[in-house]
Amino acid sequence: MSDLETLLLVVFIIAAYFALLFLFKKRGLFDKYNLSFYGPLLMWRTEKGKRLIKRIARRKGFWSWFGSIGIIICFVTMILMLWLLIWNVSLLQHIPKEQWHNLPGAELVIAIPGINPILPLGYTILGLAVAIVFHEFSHGILGVVEKIKIKSLGILSFIFPVGAFVEPDEEEMKKLKPMKRMKIFAAGPTMNLVVAFVCILFISMVFMPFVHPSEGAVVGYIIKDSPAENIGLQSWSIITEINNSAVKNENDFFKAMSETKPGQAVPIVYHNLEDVVYKKNVTLADKYNFTNMSKDKGVGFLGVGVTTILKDDLSVFKNPFNGFPDNFLYRFYGAPFIGFFTGYNPLVEPYIHYYKIGGILSFLPSNVFWMIVNSFYWIFWLNFAVGVFNALPIVPLDGGFLFQDGVDILLRRLKSEMSQNKREKFVKNISLSISLFVLFLVLAPLLFKYIGLLFS
Repeated sequence: MSDLETLLLVVFIIAAYFALLFLFKKRGLFDKYNLSFYGPLLMWRTEKGKRLIKRIARRKGFWSWFGSIGIIICFVTMILMLWLLIWNVSLLQHIPKEQWHNLPGAELVIAIPGINPILPLGYTILGLAVAIVFHEFSHGILGVVEKIKIKSLGILSFIFPVGAFVEPDEEEMKKLKPMKRMKIFAAGPTMNLVVAFVCILFISMVFMPFVHPSEGAVVGYIIKDSPAENIGLQSWSIITEINNSAVKNENDFFKAMSETKPGQAVPIVYHNLEDVVYKKNVTLADKYNFTNMSKDKGVGFLGVGVTTILKDDLSVFKNPFNGFPDNFLYRFYGAPFIGFFTGYNPLVEPYIHYYKIGGILSFLPSNVFWMIVNSFYWIFWLNFAVGVFNALPIVPLDGGFLFQDGVDILLRRLKSEMSQNKREKFVKNISLSISLFVLFLVLAPLLFKYIGLLFS
């Protein structure tokens, strides 16, 4: 499906969704089930859950401290995200116009499994449910701590549930001191980041220590017209023996190959990721014929490039913060994006067959083990995404309201003589300007892509 066809499909689905909602509204189903529109979103309100929030909020000292730390965490996250977005836009400026169509499309922005190709349906529902509940309950808990009345709870959806909310009394929120109000806003994104961090600990300290790489040299690529291609050797095959020498890793492979010559027929044993074993004989070529380098004359050549990526990724998942931030952002958090663009994702079939489960968790069937790991991973992934996105200074995101109150407090201290009306107007204007600027940064890849489509 082309980019234009994907865009048209997205537009059609959204149009059909709204047509169906307006039909429901016309038939009185909105009033019957306490539904309403919140901008383009569908809102469902309920009072269930208020007692649970009040019970959790009894430890007021802890939650007040949590909110205070959350303000710092949110502002640090806000600054880091702004830097990342600006850096991303600076990179876009160096992409030739004829390459704009290769940028990620709208399907990667919409958090709807089935439309967004990187989001698996079951894990996404689980991750979003956890992210939404923890996010909104945290707002509600801090609201109760600051003695704000909770009017209702509910769910927001846009074709697919995209959020939940705890609705405080707006008038009481306005009367609250800015610092206390900021604690309430900061609680949601902070809790999402805490949940994400806890999931990282489970993945890296509970599950992955019992995962070990298979023995053998992993084939990363096959050179065209080489002996390896002639015998049907394929990428992601694992060579375990060559020339009657055991191959436990890539070093063993290079050592065994160094003892061979061109024209030599050698036995080779390898298996694919599904553990189908192959035993063949292969006649080696002269490496010089493929490299044209004098030092390669008389060197036996199979025609494969071995890779350590599976082993390297395992080490990243065992310790995501080693080599921070690159390993964390590009290989740990970025695994689903790598999977979409390259087809390789170390947490899914068939690549998980390279890893062996040992120790006290070896009793678990492999599919059950990886289902648990993927559940924790996607809870981490979506909580992290919700947390950092909500920290952006865009109204009506939590970060937008935090930014407003932060500017208001700063103005009170720097310009105490400024009238309240003038200060409120200034805060709203600067907040709107920043919101539009950040929104542009977020949407920049899409703007570049579809502008490119229009002029191509």
